[in-house]
Amino acid sequence: MRALPSFPVLARAVGRRIMRALGRERDPFGDVPEGLSLSPSQRHFAAYKTAPLKLRYAGGGWPDAAEWQRSARETLAGLSGYERGAAPPVPHHEQSFALTGGLTRRRVYLAAGPGTDIPVHLIERPSGEAARPVMICLQGTNTGAHLSWGEVRFPDDADKRRRGYDIAVQAAERGYLAVALEQACFGERAERRIAPRSEQPCIDASLHALLLGRSLLGERCSDVSAAIDWIAADRARLRADPRRIHVMGHSSGGTTAMYAAALDPRIAAVLACGCVGFVRDTIGRRRDNSGQGTVPGLLKFMESADVVGLIAPRPFVTVAGDSDHIWPAAGAASVVAEARAIYTALGAADLIDCVTEPGGHSFRPEPSWRAFEAALERQRQATAR
Repeated sequence: MRALPSFPVLARAVGRRIMRALGRERDPFGDVPEGLSLSPSQRHFAAYKTAPLKLRYAGGGWPDAAEWQRSARETLAGLSGYERGAAPPVPHHEQSFALTGGLTRRRVYLAAGPGTDIPVHLIERPSGEAARPVMICLQGTNTGAHLSWGEVRFPDDADKRRRGYDIAVQAAERGYLAVALEQACFGERAERRIAPRSEQPCIDASLHALLLGRSLLGERCSDVSAAIDWIAADRARLRADPRRIHVMGHSSGGTTAMYAAALDPRIAAVLACGCVGFVRDTIGRRRDNSGQGTVPGLLKFMESADVVGLIAPRPFVTVAGDSDHIWPAAGAASVVAEARAIYTALGAADLIDCVTEPGGHSFRPEPSWRAFEAALERQRQATAR
């Protein structure tokens, strides 16, 4: 029988963990010479200062913004592993469920390719015959897409519902055909075939995608485009207007929304909250045990402002908390300020907006919808002129 650790050994181990949590862990290698750069992050932080950013629009030398977009979009697709299917995905296993408030939910699985079935939930008010605008709803690093219609499956879900994460219900009540898409690694799409699995739900898929020259973010964007392919192909039955397909999300859901719109010009407008900041100031400088926002080689060519700039001239709105410790509002404002140059070059300077709200990392329904609808109204007025 294997001997159990003695009490002193356990006490030392617990003590180390406590000191590590307090940021005061004793360094057993504290006798090395001072002034050396030994931490891996030091190499990366130094490289950030000279990152090529070959396609950064702010670097100048781009007389044609549309031509810059074509080149940058093609590059981003290649880096991320984003792909469009040759044909619309095949829907199967469709079921209908009643929701409160006169809404209904239709669940369907989209066979989008080998090994890929995407759960999609249509939240709608079944009335009228006119084609409706579409809102693709993406949850962040939460328990799953069921939060989008306010269903409680885990203990913390009730709190998320109170805090306004039922974004598909909000969209349906505003007249949208709300499409709640289950992102890879969450909810029904959590990893179940690998044993043992990593504790963090996204890291295994992130690293495995890299082996194929792809990224988890690129695969998620491919899923969004597959859903759009299906909506466009089945628009009559769904009563969907393919010219008004919008996407929204918070945190990692907002990241997918932002990148999907940068890669797929069919997305007409974007509401991406709690997810905007320069890569070198955010995910490039903090602990990352998920890898879900990483695009390999991105800093060779562009930064976050360029990703946002690929959405121009379509409306882009972000809402950030002034005390958000993950995606600070100041960083979001800086990204939007730089991306505005691309919007200006394409005659859409007033269709990009960054709204700062009090508080931390949380979705804010009313300010977010208000800012988004204001941007759509500005677009409508500009088109009418």
